[in-house]
Amino acid sequence: MPAEDSRTDDLDPAVLPSPKEAPKFLPWGVAVLAAGLAVEAYANRQGTTPAAPLPGGLAGTPSVLVGWLLTAVGLAIAGPGLTHLCGRLLQSTRPGALRLLAGRVLMAEATRIGRPLGIVCAVASGAYAMTTLYDRTGPEVGPLTTLGLALVTSCTLATLLTAAVEAKHARSDTTAALVRLGAPATMLRSAAALRAGALLALFGPLTLVVAELAALPLTG
Repeated sequence: MPAEDSRTDDLDPAVLPSPKEAPKFLPWGVAVLAAGLAVEAYANRQGTTPAAPLPGGLAGTPSVLVGWLLTAVGLAIAGPGLTHLCGRLLQSTRPGALRLLAGRVLMAEATRIGRPLGIVCAVASGAYAMTTLYDRTGPEVGPLTTLGLALVTSCTLATLLTAAVEAKHARSDTTAALVRLGAPATMLRSAAALRAGALLALFGPLTLVVAELAALPLTG
């Protein structure tokens, strides 16, 4: 048994954030995401729909653009549920103190940080799709388009950072109680790193898969 699992009893469950029920909108988010991908796949099969002119040398059919919008909305809706699921997975198979702490915190903060994470995934997927939509034979991307993309990206990241700071303040009482009970600072930092790594392991591949599926009709 790993050394971490031998420390399960080091944490009093009453001190940890109480586990909350999973957000109820995960099935809706998955359904909207699947609908968006289906719309894009259908648009690819039609193939005769005239391209819609877009600013900055972008081109795409209206159906493809509607499909991408649905996938972005689906990711934003599903974000809290996926974050809660990530926290639950961290606590599976005889969790030790470290995984128990990281998982409980993720479950408690799923709604607060899940939606910004979903929006970040949507923006990243959209950026990938836009590079596919870009018509290299048309005009180059102008400074206004570049400024708009930079503004959207920076605002999205700022929203995620703000949510992370708010979550840190919200669990300040839990952190103080753990410190009073003798929890080492290294353990708290390790739990934070574990949460970040778990979220990256889940949302990173998900973003790549959705981006590839969303851009596939555009390259067909």
